[in-house]
Amino acid sequence: MAIDPKSVDNGAPETFDGRKYPGHLKAYEAYDDVLLPLVERLGEATPTEIASHVEDARLRSIVPRWMASAEWRDLIRRRDRDMHSPRTYRVSERGLGRIPA
Repeated sequence: MAIDPKSVDNGAPETFDGRKYPGHLKAYEAYDDVLLPLVERLGEATPTEIASHVEDARLRSIVPRWMASAEWRDLIRRRDRDMHSPRTYRVSERGLGRIPA
């Protein structure tokens, strides 16, 4: 998904083809402080690997929706090696700046 960086800076992410950040994903922004450091520690990981490192069952269940929100906001980026490899994600430069100290 190609996010327009200017739109992220304005707080209303959208893609270059005009799709807008889905409002229902806004609720998952509250989990950035917990999940971004986890993804950063893992380096490059699949959604399943990320979820497997979350102990709390409730939090584990929202990992896919949080990842969708974080990708829209350019906090994480998809890093597949090729079309046949598993989907992997890593924290973006923008995301690194949002990780609590």
